[in-house]
Amino acid sequence: MTNVRYRFGRHALDLAKRELLHDDAAVALPARVFECLVHLIEHRERAVDRDELAQAVFSRSDVSDAQLAQIILRSRRAIGDDGQEQRAIRTVPRFGFRWVADTTVEHEPPEPGAIAAIEAAPTDVMPADAAAPPARPHAPESVADASPVPVAQLPSTPRHGRRIAFAIAALLLAVLVAAFAWQRRATQAPGPATAAATGQRAIMVLPTRVEGPGDVAWARLGLMDYLADRIRRGGLPALSSDTTLSLLRDAGDAAHAPDVQQLRDSARVDWIVESRASGDDGRWTVRLRATDRHGLVQRGQAQGEELLDAARIAGDRLLAALGGDAIAAGDEPAPDLEERLQRARSAMLANELDTARRILNEAPELQRSRPQLRYRLAQVDFRAGQYQRGLATLGDLLDGGAARDDPMFRARLLGSRGAMLIRLDRYADAEKDYDASIALLERHGSPVELGNALNGRGVTRSSQGRFEQALADLGRARVQLLRGGDALAVARVDANLGNLEMDRERPAQAVGYFEKAARDFESMGAVNELAGISGMLVTAQLQLLQPEAALEESGRAWALLPRIRDPAQRANILLGRAEALLAVGRLAEAGALLAKPEAARVVPGDYKRRDYLRMELARQSGDPRAVLEIADAALDDWPPERRPRLRAWLQLRRGQAAHALGLPFADDALTGDAIPRQILRALRAGDAGEPGYRAALESAEQRAIPMEIAEAVGAYARWRLAQGRTAEAGGLVGRAAPWAERDFGLALLQVELYARLGQHEQWEAALARARALAGERPIPPALLAPLPPAAVAGP
Repeated sequence: MTNVRYRFGRHALDLAKRELLHDDAAVALPARVFECLVHLIEHRERAVDRDELAQAVFSRSDVSDAQLAQIILRSRRAIGDDGQEQRAIRTVPRFGFRWVADTTVEHEPPEPGAIAAIEAAPTDVMPADAAAPPARPHAPESVADASPVPVAQLPSTPRHGRRIAFAIAALLLAVLVAAFAWQRRATQAPGPATAAATGQRAIMVLPTRVEGPGDVAWARLGLMDYLADRIRRGGLPALSSDTTLSLLRDAGDAAHAPDVQQLRDSARVDWIVESRASGDDGRWTVRLRATDRHGLVQRGQAQGEELLDAARIAGDRLLAALGGDAIAAGDEPAPDLEERLQRARSAMLANELDTARRILNEAPELQRSRPQLRYRLAQVDFRAGQYQRGLATLGDLLDGGAARDDPMFRARLLGSRGAMLIRLDRYADAEKDYDASIALLERHGSPVELGNALNGRGVTRSSQGRFEQALADLGRARVQLLRGGDALAVARVDANLGNLEMDRERPAQAVGYFEKAARDFESMGAVNELAGISGMLVTAQLQLLQPEAALEESGRAWALLPRIRDPAQRANILLGRAEALLAVGRLAEAGALLAKPEAARVVPGDYKRRDYLRMELARQSGDPRAVLEIADAALDDWPPERRPRLRAWLQLRRGQAAHALGLPFADDALTGDAIPRQILRALRAGDAGEPGYRAALESAEQRAIPMEIAEAVGAYARWRLAQGRTAEAGGLVGRAAPWAERDFGLALLQVELYARLGQHEQWEAALARARALAGERPIPPALLAPLPPAAVAGP
């Protein structure tokens, strides 16, 4: 994978870093100025009109000339140009602007292990962690609980207001890392002289090979996590266990030894730690072996009556050999509690949530009252999607003495609560928790913990439409996470930029970021992340009316399904594949996927998605009564504040089905996205509906998302046809004609128009195109023959 850099004169524009360089020194650059320069340079072969540039920079075209002129002025100043000489940005009178500077394109490989840090002004820094839109932070013992899981969005609805980031098991796992850090009293952040602060690449600890008496299966992942935690506490950057498991191609096979060199290259780490534990005659021996990229080996070994004691001593000896700081003895849990917590953590890493909960609930009464154990239970609730119960536990802990006395524990609790609130779409409440967590972490936390909290807050701000603030948070998060040396975490952050672009209603821009993230994840062997980002690409491509591309991308995610263990992620892949199949008319295959029990799992952040897809299957099958039944059942218990955009589109589909059957419209309040709301109001208004249709089309064209334009054009054109205004309907249909070659709904609309006009030749061509796109979708019988000329109505 390469980074693209445009060089002109003494300046260069680095797309991967989102930096403007002057003599290779970064220049502070506001986000809109960066977008302006990128768009002009990337389209330098032609002049760019004002509306197109405004859309690229402001995400809307209704921008005043003064606003656009100010951006052009600032862009010229940033590169040493001005309105007189116009050496780089030339004004094209009465049209727009054109990039005229001699420009060369450089393709340079990124530095191993990280995409360069961002040092531009806060408003133009890239999102910092995935994901998004990414988003969701993934960090070692950080406030990873705070990291929201980006979840796949339903492309067939023009937008539903969720950062649809790649919703992956690995990202869910990341939410759990922070808890055990407090349990071990790791309240000291590494100082500025530590390895973590230097930005060096991290250490990866592999699962432990364990042989010994009794039930020691938990130690395979449990000791891996325990050792990685001690390395971090000693001031060295170590990948989280979640990241390690994401990068291992077959983490569940204890007999499968990974190719260490290949793993080092894909993970972009300096050291890999292998461990072996063996027990005999009441004694445990733990042997650790760390190997760097040059073949240098450091070791640590110890014996003890208890497995964790031997692992602690061996780990500290290895830590000293690697140059880490000695870990002072602190208020660590009693050995029996510590082992129970580590057993539960191991089960969570293996995604065995029921086992983790049982281990914790079977603790003696005294242990069950300890904050460490209750926090671990809250984490299990988070992973299981039981957010209300988790919120209650976290609220009790925040009111307790442990949270008052330990600022780091309080910061992690706040971050965990923020993550749960995001899953419930309570973004404003989540932002408040992140605010408080960040204030504490800025004084006491490690860079990774701070980076994850900043990422979480960036997600909440993006979800609330405050994109400049979100970019600032995500950029700061990225810089912090770079210091932790976790290349995968940084790639997730970069993916969140695509998520943010989706929140900004800019799927075309998001596609580029998602494709880059997919290449990064593939190069690192991050299967969960790769599947999740494929889901995001499906979303964007469907919004761009590119169903065949979406189907191909969903196939890539589908091919990864045998390697995905997390049930929520598997459900996400199933739903994404079903959605793409619906878009190309393969209804039977889509229905079979939606009927699978796995698809019924509630995916965090994907509230009611399966219900919507089932309704869409009924609609495309030509069964309006089934549409009504599914929609009414879904709306019956759907709070208006949960995924309001998706809810609005489902209300529209319900209204269209009722109208087709001549049944009354539902009397529930219309909420959510303006476009479906305006179309449904217009449909209810009957003959007086034109203002609503016009408003919906204006809204769709302002957002410039092809799927939404197609929906608004179709509704408005069919209303005009029903009014006998055929010529005016033809003008509308022509506005969406470029997409009719690949969109079945628009192709049908053309068939209907030409049938009304009695234009036999055009009708035949349109009908052939519709049949080619239909798949298993029925074509209404009335459209299978053109109307005789005498039946043609309208001006």
